[in-house]
Amino acid sequence: MMKKTTFNRKGYVNETANVKALREMRILYYSCLANAIREAADDEEIVRLTAQACRQAGLPEEPCVQRTIGQDQLSLSADEVRKIFRAAYTAKGVKPRCVLNQKERIARGIADFFSRRYEVRYNTVKKIEEWRPRDGVYHEWQQLTDRDLNRMTFEQMSEGGDGWGIDLQLYLHSTMIPQYNPLTEFLDGCGRYYGHKDHIAELARRIPTDYADWEQLFRCWFLAMVAQWQGIDSRFSNMLVPMLIGGQGTHKTTFCRLLLPPVLSDYFIDDIKMDNAEQVERVLARMALVNIDEYNAKTEREQAKIKRILAEKDVQVRKMRSDQYVRSQRTASFIATTNSPTPLSDPTGSRRYICCPVQGVINTEPTVNYRQLYAQAVCELRHGARTYPTRDEEQRMEQHNRQFQMMRKADLVLTDYFEPLDRDKENLMMFHEVEKMLRTRIPASQMPTISELSAALSQHFQTGAVKGNRGWYMRPKE
Repeated sequence: MMKKTTFNRKGYVNETANVKALREMRILYYSCLANAIREAADDEEIVRLTAQACRQAGLPEEPCVQRTIGQDQLSLSADEVRKIFRAAYTAKGVKPRCVLNQKERIARGIADFFSRRYEVRYNTVKKIEEWRPRDGVYHEWQQLTDRDLNRMTFEQMSEGGDGWGIDLQLYLHSTMIPQYNPLTEFLDGCGRYYGHKDHIAELARRIPTDYADWEQLFRCWFLAMVAQWQGIDSRFSNMLVPMLIGGQGTHKTTFCRLLLPPVLSDYFIDDIKMDNAEQVERVLARMALVNIDEYNAKTEREQAKIKRILAEKDVQVRKMRSDQYVRSQRTASFIATTNSPTPLSDPTGSRRYICCPVQGVINTEPTVNYRQLYAQAVCELRHGARTYPTRDEEQRMEQHNRQFQMMRKADLVLTDYFEPLDRDKENLMMFHEVEKMLRTRIPASQMPTISELSAALSQHFQTGAVKGNRGWYMRPKE
């Protein structure tokens, strides 16, 4: 069982308890070393007595080895120091090594090597093994590469171990090493929400905007992002996308990065290549937040793909160096930025986007209290907070988003030559009537396609039907 990690208010790993424990361990080690220097006659005996005293004091082996190697007054090599400590720390009362067969020696030797020298864990989000030394100093976790594995193999063999690289791989790529989910571990380490401030609302208010529903819709999106990390709802994904619409230099991208704490910065990505299906699936399963920077630069085909993947709850990810696909939980939520005042090109997909006009420079200077921000989100989700807009909010959002809709050829010709009317059978025009009238008024080169015309009609005019035939309440302008 791995020790639970805690985080400070700025979103960094809280090392206060660890630093205190390391300080106490260092004081105890130097006490053992000082006693050994007083009693021993030579360097070898100093190391042997130090090793025995450290073992009796319950100090971990590897940090003591590293500190002893660093003593300039001792003439022994690092290998000699390590062998003396290994002999002193060898467990008593276990099956003698001479009685073990070869496979037992290899298996136990590898497990013992990692219990002393390295911490290893499997990152369930990145789908990789991570490691760091057990030398009594805090190190950041790093990805286990082939070069790291080769070094570990050589070090294990230098200690007299019988394992080869393939043997260490069997151990490292198995369920014997603990699993680690950085997203849920961060949420678990945020602690209790004290309720003194509405941190989610404060974060939303950093953006200067006159959009009345922005704060509430941002809350829905933010809670949906956290719920998706936790895998709370197995039926729906986070289908909302806040879109920050403003000029250059308003700190839109900086605000997007500000949403994740520093400890999760590896799980933020600025763009996604929609033409690479496998990369899209990996991003959905291995990132926490995707910023679609300069959304208006995406083609209509790419925007259609974004609309499709917003509805995906689980994704199929191919294993590395394998033809097998595994189903993984989607963790990624989306946010978008753009300088264009009309970034929306698909009138049928605007209800997915929370278009927020940025009227000024976003406030990114004050430090975010990430512990309380995410503790609040977890608390609200636990009490049944809503992660989606109501039908009324959705209708208002669609109405609000019309001002950000890109006007296409079909939109322009329809609004130029027709006007909407009230719902009355006498005012209903069929598709063939609209098309016929347009052909008499505009040249063939400017005539929209049937699909473009149908989408534009549904966007700008109320729909009705007569005897099963679809029509729109409209009439030609005089």
